[in-house]
Amino acid sequence: MKLLGGDMFILRPLSKEVRLADQVKSCLDQLLVKCGAKGLTRSSIYKAILFLNHERSAQDGFGLTEIMDLVKATVHRDMLVILLDQPPVQHDVVMEVYYFDPAAWDSGFHSTGEGEALVFSRDGVKISTGFSFAGEDAYRTNSVKAFSGLEGLLSATGFSMGNIVRQWNYIAGILRFEGPYQHYQLFNEARAKHYGDQFEGKGFPAATGIGTSGDGILIEYIAATGSGAITGPIDNPEQVPAYLYPQELLKGEALDRVKSTPKFERGRYLSVHGTDMVFVSGTAAIRGPHVVYPGNTDLQTLYTIDNIEQLIAPQNLEEKGIRSGDFVFDYIRVYLKDRKDYPVVLKYCREKYGNVPCVWIEADICRDELMVEIEGFLVNGHPSALK
Repeated sequence: MKLLGGDMFILRPLSKEVRLADQVKSCLDQLLVKCGAKGLTRSSIYKAILFLNHERSAQDGFGLTEIMDLVKATVHRDMLVILLDQPPVQHDVVMEVYYFDPAAWDSGFHSTGEGEALVFSRDGVKISTGFSFAGEDAYRTNSVKAFSGLEGLLSATGFSMGNIVRQWNYIAGILRFEGPYQHYQLFNEARAKHYGDQFEGKGFPAATGIGTSGDGILIEYIAATGSGAITGPIDNPEQVPAYLYPQELLKGEALDRVKSTPKFERGRYLSVHGTDMVFVSGTAAIRGPHVVYPGNTDLQTLYTIDNIEQLIAPQNLEEKGIRSGDFVFDYIRVYLKDRKDYPVVLKYCREKYGNVPCVWIEADICRDELMVEIEGFLVNGHPSALK
């Protein structure tokens, strides 16, 4: 992550290996070569996210425990390894690997029964990235346990829920129901309860809520605290904030008198020691609070790209007190409801984003009519963009 003086690698199998184990090994072999070329030590790697074809894993008998052990044995034990049952569009595995500058940042690894985190500190600023997971119970219980684990992990590492600036919510069967209650809505109920008033006056995190084909809920986060960490929400003038959605848009029955809305911002700004980032939340074809062009992938993709442009437009950033400066996309991730739409979405994304590093994932999006969702982050390496 650029904030930590590092960056990321996106790794895909080089060969046409059939076995998932060999595909993972191919990615890890590339990682070691890239580290050598950049003069990186293995200890500078702090997080690996693996997007996996769950069906291939089941066929090969090479499960999540074996993958976790292989990655940590190859790199090192005190790193985050996040395994997601979200099939890449073109492979059985894609890896995102993040590294930092250990000469500039002190770091510490923390593990609890519900998750793991790394904490980085420098000149009064603390940044943490980590995850919590719950997957052994009914969905409503898993939602509560995932947030309880997140809360405990943050507390154990010197952070609070209100310090989160970016959150990824990986939700098994996001559109499915447990009785009369939709999975995503149950997640939103737990989120609202555990957030409470901790974000009052400073806005919610940027976030993505996306489906997986596995079990349970995994919450990944980035949190920041300290006087040298400056952050603020960014909304989109063309979209109703998700936390103001009307009740009729929220699926399933209410647990209480009213259903809780999704608590996230369309984007969020973070500045640390002269490096500025804009986190773009998972963005789709939504105007106001409503889906536009239901089921039409072409038009939804174009509208999604336009929504992102509205969000990061210089005028919109300036209104939030952020000098637009030279922000450029450093990374994007594209979620497709159906991988057959890859060629058309790829065409539009290449026209707009060129050769920006990109990961393509097949996954259900938080509304059934949505065919595509795009997230990413922008970086401005010049002196602070905050006015």
